Amino acid sequence: MRVSSSYWMARLCGALLCLGATACSGPGSESGESGESGESSASTDADESGETGDGDGDGDGDGEGGNTGGECELYAANDCTDPMLKCMPWSENPDRIPDSTKCCPLSGSPVSLGDRCVTQDYDGSCLDNCPAGTMCVIDKLDDLEGYCQVFCDSGDPESCPTEEICKPFFEMIEQAETVPLCMARCDPLIQDCESKGRPGWSCLPEGALSPSFLCMPPSSSPKLEFESCLLQNDCEVGLACVPASEVLGCTGLFNCCTRYCDLTEPDACDMGNECIDLESDVPGLEHVGVCADPV
Repeated sequence: MRVSSSYWMARLCGALLCLGATACSGPGSESGESGESGESSASTDADESGETGDGDGDGDGDGEGGNTGGECELYAANDCTDPMLKCMPWSENPDRIPDSTKCCPLSGSPVSLGDRCVTQDYDGSCLDNCPAGTMCVIDKLDDLEGYCQVFCDSGDPESCPTEEICKPFFEMIEQAETVPLCMARCDPLIQDCESKGRPGWSCLPEGALSPSFLCMPPSSSPKLEFESCLLQNDCEVGLACVPASEVLGCTGLFNCCTRYCDLTEPDACDMGNECIDLESDVPGLEHVGVCADPV
Protein backbone atom coordinates (compact mmCIF):
# COMPACT_ATOMS: atom_id res chain seq x y z
CA MET A 1 0.00 0.00 0.00
CA ARG A 2 1.46 3.33 -1.05
CA VAL A 3 1.68 5.94 1.71
CA SER A 4 -0.20 9.11 0.80
CA SER A 5 2.00 12.17 0.43
CA SER A 6 -0.22 14.12 2.83
CA TYR A 7 0.33 11.52 5.54
CA TRP A 8 4.01 11.39 4.78
CA MET A 9 4.38 15.18 4.86
CA ALA A 10 2.65 15.33 8.23
CA ARG A 11 5.40 13.03 9.50
CA LEU A 12 8.16 15.05 7.86
CA CYS A 13 8.12 17.75 10.51
CA GLY A 14 9.06 15.28 13.20
CA ALA A 15 12.39 16.97 12.58
CA LEU A 16 11.86 20.63 13.35
CA LEU A 17 13.37 23.71 11.81
CA CYS A 18 15.23 25.82 14.36
CA LEU A 19 17.09 29.10 14.34
CA GLY A 20 20.85 29.33 14.11
CA ALA A 21 23.64 27.06 12.99
CA THR A 22 22.56 24.43 15.51
CA ALA A 23 19.43 25.84 17.21
CA CYS A 24 18.68 25.89 20.90
CA SER A 25 18.80 23.74 23.96
CA GLY A 26 16.56 20.76 24.36
CA PRO A 27 16.67 16.99 24.38
CA GLY A 28 19.64 15.64 22.59
CA SER A 29 20.44 13.26 19.83
CA GLU A 30 19.66 9.59 19.75
CA SER A 31 22.72 8.83 21.85
CA GLY A 32 21.27 10.92 24.64
CA GLU A 33 23.69 13.79 24.13
CA SER A 34 22.54 17.36 23.78
CA GLY A 35 23.15 17.74 20.07
CA GLU A 36 26.38 17.50 18.11
CA SER A 37 29.65 18.69 19.65
CA GLY A 38 27.90 20.25 22.61
CA GLU A 39 25.30 21.89 20.43
CA SER A 40 21.63 21.61 21.19
CA SER A 41 18.17 21.92 19.71
CA ALA A 42 14.95 23.82 20.23
CA SER A 43 12.90 20.70 19.82
CA THR A 44 12.56 17.14 20.91
CA ASP A 45 13.18 14.46 18.36
CA ALA A 46 9.92 12.90 17.33
CA ASP A 47 9.94 9.14 17.11
CA GLU A 48 7.27 7.00 15.55
CA SER A 49 5.14 7.06 18.66
CA GLY A 50 4.86 10.85 18.39
CA GLU A 51 5.22 11.19 22.16
CA THR A 52 6.76 14.64 21.86
CA GLY A 53 4.15 15.96 19.45
CA ASP A 54 0.73 17.38 20.02
CA GLY A 55 -1.06 15.06 17.61
CA ASP A 56 -1.60 17.66 14.91
CA GLY A 57 1.16 16.39 12.67
CA ASP A 58 3.37 19.47 12.87
CA GLY A 59 5.93 17.85 15.14
CA ASP A 60 5.62 20.54 17.79
CA GLY A 61 4.30 20.37 21.30
CA ASP A 62 1.52 22.72 22.31
CA GLY A 63 3.77 24.88 24.44
CA GLU A 64 2.82 28.39 25.46
CA GLY A 65 5.39 30.20 23.36
CA GLY A 66 5.30 33.90 22.57
CA ASN A 67 6.20 35.23 26.02
CA THR A 68 4.95 38.83 26.14
CA GLY A 69 6.63 39.92 29.36
CA GLY A 70 9.52 41.69 27.65
CA GLU A 71 10.45 45.34 27.51
CA CYS A 72 9.54 45.85 23.85
CA GLU A 73 8.10 44.38 20.64
CA LEU A 74 10.66 43.14 18.14
CA TYR A 75 8.88 44.31 14.99
CA ALA A 76 7.65 47.66 16.37
CA ALA A 77 9.72 50.58 15.08
CA ASN A 78 11.46 52.66 17.76
CA ASP A 79 9.75 50.71 20.54
CA CYS A 80 12.69 51.35 22.87
CA THR A 81 12.23 55.17 22.50
CA ASP A 82 15.96 55.72 23.09
CA PRO A 83 17.67 55.94 19.66
CA MET A 84 20.78 54.31 21.14
CA LEU A 85 18.84 51.15 22.00
CA LYS A 86 17.15 48.47 19.91
CA CYS A 87 14.65 45.74 20.80
CA MET A 88 16.23 42.29 20.83
CA PRO A 89 15.49 38.74 21.98
CA TRP A 90 17.57 38.06 25.08
CA SER A 91 18.63 34.95 26.95
CA GLU A 92 20.01 35.19 30.46
CA ASN A 93 22.03 32.01 29.94
CA PRO A 94 23.91 30.87 26.83
CA ASP A 95 21.26 28.23 26.08
CA ARG A 96 20.13 30.03 22.89
CA ILE A 97 16.48 30.06 23.95
CA PRO A 98 15.24 33.68 24.28
CA ASP A 99 13.76 34.36 27.70
CA SER A 100 12.34 37.76 26.86
CA THR A 101 12.79 40.89 24.79
CA LYS A 102 15.08 43.64 25.97
CA CYS A 103 16.16 47.12 24.90
CA CYS A 104 19.86 46.57 24.21
CA PRO A 105 22.66 48.92 23.16
CA LEU A 106 22.74 49.63 19.44
CA SER A 107 26.15 49.28 17.83
CA GLY A 108 27.90 52.57 17.14
CA SER A 109 29.00 51.19 13.76
CA PRO A 110 26.28 48.81 12.58
CA VAL A 111 26.90 46.74 9.47
CA SER A 112 24.63 46.92 6.45
CA LEU A 113 22.05 44.26 5.64
CA GLY A 114 23.75 41.59 3.58
CA ASP A 115 27.09 42.04 5.33
CA ARG A 116 28.53 39.65 7.88
CA CYS A 117 27.65 40.41 11.50
CA VAL A 118 29.02 39.36 14.87
CA THR A 119 27.44 38.77 18.29
CA GLN A 120 29.23 39.59 21.54
CA ASP A 121 29.74 37.25 24.50
CA TYR A 122 27.31 34.43 23.56
CA ASP A 123 24.45 33.60 21.21
CA GLY A 124 21.46 35.22 22.90
CA SER A 125 23.32 38.05 24.62
CA CYS A 126 21.33 40.62 22.53
CA LEU A 127 24.58 42.43 21.72
CA ASP A 128 25.45 42.47 18.02
CA ASN A 129 26.44 44.94 15.32
CA CYS A 130 23.27 44.69 13.23
CA PRO A 131 21.05 47.74 12.58
CA ALA A 132 17.90 48.46 14.58
CA GLY A 133 15.04 46.15 13.63
CA THR A 134 17.37 43.25 12.89
CA MET A 135 19.42 40.60 14.69
CA CYS A 136 22.49 38.54 13.85
CA VAL A 137 21.52 34.96 12.96
CA ILE A 138 24.66 32.96 13.62
CA ASP A 139 25.98 30.45 11.12
CA LYS A 140 29.53 30.21 12.49
CA LEU A 141 29.18 29.34 16.16
CA ASP A 142 32.86 29.39 17.11
CA ASP A 143 33.21 33.00 15.98
CA LEU A 144 29.59 34.07 16.72
CA GLU A 145 29.30 35.32 13.14
CA GLY A 146 26.35 35.31 10.78
CA TYR A 147 24.00 37.57 8.83
CA CYS A 148 21.53 40.23 9.93
CA GLN A 149 17.89 39.20 9.53
CA VAL A 150 14.95 41.62 9.76
CA PHE A 151 12.23 41.19 12.40
CA CYS A 152 8.66 40.90 11.11
CA ASP A 153 5.08 40.65 12.32
CA SER A 154 4.15 36.95 12.27
CA GLY A 155 0.48 37.95 12.04
CA ASP A 156 1.09 39.92 8.86
CA PRO A 157 2.57 37.96 5.93
CA GLU A 158 3.11 41.24 4.10
CA SER A 159 5.55 42.47 6.74
CA CYS A 160 8.31 40.84 4.66
CA PRO A 161 9.13 41.37 0.96
CA THR A 162 7.47 38.91 -1.43
CA GLU A 163 10.74 37.01 -1.89
CA GLU A 164 10.92 36.33 1.85
CA ILE A 165 8.81 34.50 4.48
CA CYS A 166 7.94 35.79 7.94
CA LYS A 167 9.01 32.77 9.98
CA PRO A 168 8.34 32.68 13.76
CA PHE A 169 10.95 30.76 15.75
CA PHE A 170 10.61 29.30 19.27
CA GLU A 171 6.82 29.78 19.22
CA MET A 172 6.19 26.24 20.44
CA ILE A 173 8.61 26.37 23.36
CA GLU A 174 6.93 27.11 26.67
CA GLN A 175 7.97 30.43 28.23
CA ALA A 176 10.26 31.25 25.29
CA GLU A 177 10.01 34.53 23.43
CA THR A 178 8.79 34.10 19.85
CA VAL A 179 11.27 35.57 17.36
CA PRO A 180 9.71 36.28 13.93
CA LEU A 181 12.24 36.91 11.16
CA CYS A 182 12.11 37.51 7.42
CA MET A 183 13.88 34.57 5.77
CA ALA A 184 14.65 34.24 2.06
CA ARG A 185 12.54 31.91 -0.09
CA CYS A 186 14.49 29.31 -2.06
CA ASP A 187 14.37 26.22 -4.26
CA PRO A 188 15.53 23.01 -2.51
CA LEU A 189 16.37 21.28 -5.79
CA ILE A 190 18.98 23.83 -6.82
CA GLN A 191 19.86 25.03 -3.28
CA ASP A 192 20.05 28.66 -4.37
CA CYS A 193 20.64 30.34 -1.00
CA GLU A 194 23.97 31.71 -2.21
CA SER A 195 22.13 33.73 -4.85
CA LYS A 196 19.92 35.04 -2.01
CA GLY A 197 22.99 36.40 -0.25
CA ARG A 198 23.35 33.49 2.17
CA PRO A 199 26.23 31.31 0.93
CA GLY A 200 26.50 27.96 2.68
CA TRP A 201 22.93 28.07 4.03
CA SER A 202 20.45 25.25 3.40
CA CYS A 203 17.09 25.51 1.63
CA LEU A 204 14.65 23.77 4.01
CA PRO A 205 10.87 23.25 4.28
CA GLU A 206 9.04 25.88 6.32
CA GLY A 207 6.05 23.75 7.27
CA ALA A 208 4.59 20.26 7.16
CA LEU A 209 1.88 20.45 4.49
CA SER A 210 2.15 22.32 1.18
CA PRO A 211 5.47 23.73 2.34
CA SER A 212 7.31 26.84 1.35
CA PHE A 213 11.09 26.68 1.58
CA LEU A 214 13.47 29.09 3.25
CA CYS A 215 17.21 29.60 3.69
CA MET A 216 18.60 28.55 7.07
CA PRO A 217 22.11 28.10 8.51
CA PRO A 218 23.19 24.46 8.31
CA SER A 219 24.70 22.49 11.17
CA SER A 220 28.40 22.92 11.85
CA SER A 221 28.64 19.10 11.61
CA PRO A 222 26.25 18.22 8.76
CA LYS A 223 25.11 14.64 8.30
CA LEU A 224 25.31 12.73 5.03
CA GLU A 225 22.55 10.91 3.17
CA PHE A 226 21.07 8.00 5.19
CA GLU A 227 22.82 9.18 8.39
CA SER A 228 21.00 10.01 11.62
CA CYS A 229 19.72 13.56 12.19
CA LEU A 230 17.64 15.42 14.76
CA LEU A 231 16.73 18.76 13.18
CA GLN A 232 15.89 19.80 9.62
CA ASN A 233 19.14 21.74 9.38
CA ASP A 234 21.28 18.86 10.71
CA CYS A 235 21.80 17.46 7.22
CA GLU A 236 24.25 18.37 4.49
CA VAL A 237 23.02 21.05 2.10
CA GLY A 238 20.56 19.45 -0.34
CA LEU A 239 19.24 16.87 2.13
CA ALA A 240 16.13 16.77 4.33
CA CYS A 241 15.77 15.24 7.81
CA VAL A 242 12.80 12.83 7.81
CA PRO A 243 11.51 9.95 9.96
CA ALA A 244 13.83 6.96 9.72
CA SER A 245 10.98 4.53 9.11
CA GLU A 246 10.14 6.31 5.86
CA VAL A 247 13.55 5.91 4.19
CA LEU A 248 15.01 2.62 2.95
CA GLY A 249 18.69 2.31 3.83
CA CYS A 250 18.46 4.74 6.74
CA THR A 251 20.93 4.13 9.57
CA GLY A 252 19.23 6.47 12.05
CA LEU A 253 17.01 5.32 14.88
CA PHE A 254 14.43 8.12 14.71
CA ASN A 255 15.27 10.41 11.75
CA CYS A 256 17.74 10.36 8.90
CA CYS A 257 18.92 12.50 6.00
CA THR A 258 17.53 11.91 2.52
CA ARG A 259 17.83 13.87 -0.70
CA TYR A 260 15.34 16.14 -2.39
CA CYS A 261 14.23 14.97 -5.82
CA ASP A 262 12.41 16.15 -8.92
CA LEU A 263 9.11 14.34 -9.53
CA THR A 264 9.61 14.69 -13.29
CA GLU A 265 12.97 12.89 -13.34
CA PRO A 266 13.12 9.06 -13.44
CA ASP A 267 15.40 7.08 -11.12
CA ALA A 268 16.10 10.09 -8.90
CA CYS A 269 16.52 7.99 -5.74
CA ASP A 270 18.64 5.07 -4.50
CA MET A 271 18.17 2.06 -2.20
CA GLY A 272 14.66 1.32 -3.50
CA ASN A 273 13.30 4.73 -2.46
CA GLU A 274 11.06 6.73 -4.77
CA CYS A 275 10.43 10.44 -5.17
CA ILE A 276 7.47 11.31 -2.89
CA ASP A 277 5.57 14.52 -3.59
CA LEU A 278 5.90 17.21 -0.91
CA GLU A 279 2.76 18.89 -2.30
CA SER A 280 4.23 22.37 -2.18
CA ASP A 281 1.78 25.02 -3.34
CA VAL A 282 4.56 27.51 -4.14
CA PRO A 283 4.49 28.35 -7.87
CA GLY A 284 7.42 26.65 -9.57
CA LEU A 285 8.02 24.18 -6.73
CA GLU A 286 5.11 21.79 -7.35
CA HIS A 287 7.57 19.17 -8.65
CA VAL A 288 9.67 19.01 -5.46
CA GLY A 289 9.80 15.72 -3.58
CA VAL A 290 12.02 13.74 -1.25
CA CYS A 291 13.38 10.22 -1.62
CA ALA A 292 11.41 7.86 0.62
CA ASP A 293 9.98 4.36 0.88
CA PRO A 294 7.07 4.16 -1.60
CA VAL A 295 5.21 1.54 0.48
